[in-house]
Amino acid sequence: MSKTIRYVECAHCGEVVGTYYVTCPYCGYKLAVRKPTGMDPLYGMTDSEFYKLFGSM
Repeated sequence: MSKTIRYVECAHCGEVVGTYYVTCPYCGYKLAVRKPTGMDPLYGMTDSEFYKLFGSM
């Protein structure tokens, strides 16, 4: 099974970015709602999701 990286165009700045980004690395625009991966729940969490769930520790 081939694991290719998919790309999308940012709707805000027009730069091409990988689909694994939650926000555009160029302008910070939120790209899309992250889909559940079925993996460890900490994998791929954004900072705000982590702090909302666990606090500042």
